[in-house]
Amino acid sequence: MRSLPFTALFSVVFLALLGLQFALTAGWGRVAVTRAAPSVQSDAMAIPPKPGGQRAPDAPGEGDGERRLSFAACQGMSKMVQDVCFQSLSRQQAEVDTEGALGVCAEIIDRELGLECVDDVAEAITLRERARAERICLGVEDRKWRGQCWFGVGLAWAETDPEYALERCDYAEAFERFCRHDVVGEVSLVNLDAGVAFCARGEVERADDDLTRKTCWHGIAKYLARRDLREAAGACERATEQWRGTCVHGAGWGASERDPDRTLASCPELGQYADYCRQGVAHQLKRADPTRALALCEAIATQKVRSRCVEFVERP
Repeated sequence: MRSLPFTALFSVVFLALLGLQFALTAGWGRVAVTRAAPSVQSDAMAIPPKPGGQRAPDAPGEGDGERRLSFAACQGMSKMVQDVCFQSLSRQQAEVDTEGALGVCAEIIDRELGLECVDDVAEAITLRERARAERICLGVEDRKWRGQCWFGVGLAWAETDPEYALERCDYAEAFERFCRHDVVGEVSLVNLDAGVAFCARGEVERADDDLTRKTCWHGIAKYLARRDLREAAGACERATEQWRGTCVHGAGWGASERDPDRTLASCPELGQYADYCRQGVAHQLKRADPTRALALCEAIATQKVRSRCVEFVERP
């Protein structure tokens, strides 16, 4: 995350090769590939998935009789997969040794992957070493990866300290809106009042920033709708009237990730906002089934919503 780092394009190949080398040279079990969640877009919004699209399994070898990684094992691998092995090893090392994990990151040759590795360590340790994680993020010189570092730390704290988690987004720089969308969504899953209060404050503090304000309400609904569409719709009733349609759009998007047909059947229950729900479904379907997505847009009755929906789906 949440646009993705350019190295993400190679992650599947790297991880597949890593798994193959494990199987062929060390007799280790299969290595699961962690896939990034689909990106979320709402009109002008472009919300990436949680940072870490390149991330290798957090702790390879745990359970199922599989062996854990070692520095020597990574060193013995081909250069093509060695960096990914070190990144995965750093996550494993971060469980017990922060400085050791950062030392492993320093072994990574690819600059982008090395910076992502440092971000991974900060996110992994922040619940037990908050101050150290903050120093790590502050020390990241690259603006993009520094912003993603704070993004990851915010996500890590969403369940246990919503206020601190959401404050991290103020430091996320280019990823601030992405952070606010995802962190407020995660917070709302466990503390809806905190999420709503945060978005409501934004209506005052960000009065001149429509995109940031709409992103906040969209995030609440999208995350809740992954669990239950009606729950998300109820939360949208607490949104500022200006952004209630955007909120329902997020609900339609999130619910359709589980079951687009069932979501479409439920959209009429949302009354005057039903077309926003359909728009959310169409936007979610854009990548998987663009033809169906366009047909859904063209069937929307509300002209403003229909035109925005068609524009988004037809956008390259």
